[in-house]
Amino acid sequence: MQTFLPYPDFRQSAAALDTARLGKQRVEALQTLRALVLPGYGWQTHPAIRMWMGHVPALTMYGLAMVDEWMERGHPDNTRANIAEFAPQAAHPDYASKILLPPWLGDPEFHLSHRSKLVHKDSKFYSPLFADAIPEMDYVWPEPRHEFLPQEPEGEILWILRDPHADVDPQTLDTVALPPVGRGNAATAGAPGSDDDYTPVYLEEKSRRPSKQSRKAVPKPQAKKPTRKRLAQEEAFSTLPGKTPVAVPFEKGAKFAVGQVTGRPITLDDGRFGRHFTVNEIIDRSAFAYPALLQDPRVFFPVEAP
Repeated sequence: MQTFLPYPDFRQSAAALDTARLGKQRVEALQTLRALVLPGYGWQTHPAIRMWMGHVPALTMYGLAMVDEWMERGHPDNTRANIAEFAPQAAHPDYASKILLPPWLGDPEFHLSHRSKLVHKDSKFYSPLFADAIPEMDYVWPEPRHEFLPQEPEGEILWILRDPHADVDPQTLDTVALPPVGRGNAATAGAPGSDDDYTPVYLEEKSRRPSKQSRKAVPKPQAKKPTRKRLAQEEAFSTLPGKTPVAVPFEKGAKFAVGQVTGRPITLDDGRFGRHFTVNEIIDRSAFAYPALLQDPRVFFPVEAP
């Protein structure tokens, strides 16, 4: 994980990157923003995360610079709205100029280390650009002046439940449940017992001579076991008191059905643990104080109530 800055200027840095790395930087910036803001997202100890602590708006500017350069090169993008949500002011020049920048931005050693690492990663592309690169130089990792770790909200909260309901009128929603844990993919080569997954493919119908290339039999799908984080979310949902406020996203998170769980726990037709639900209102994403928190990948999590 890294946000490459061969130069102090974000746009100049974006323009200098090769296309493949530029495209990846959009995702790196978004993941870093989420690690800085979303409780439990992880990676808070990684130096690439720590150096941006306290500078979410500046990192948002960086991410938008990468997106803009990516799109100027003719590529489609699906990250800009998510990045901008962390600091909307970063997308407006009149406000962006007032954003506090990290103290390490402009440090010659810091930017030289990034130029040197880029040359190390792709000498053919970057050597003509960065003649001052030092091949053996390692990254310079600035430490934050203050450590900022995301915390779960306190006070009046609203639980967000990602319970998919396609083609359903939000007003008619009367039961809610956590989505099923996804199923695992086919067994990978080298896994225990994988030798038994191969069967010979014969050249002709009556031939018993196997072909030179064996074909792996399609393994049976295996149920994916829930992670510890998922188990914690299931525990929080199963012990939720009645009349607790809950919001279910619709229209890809643009709107939310807000209501309360009621009554005792129930078992749904598909076997999932569920709760009765009463919808009180439909609200827009913009009603939340900080909509970026809704990018939390958890299926059940609290946010500050609108």
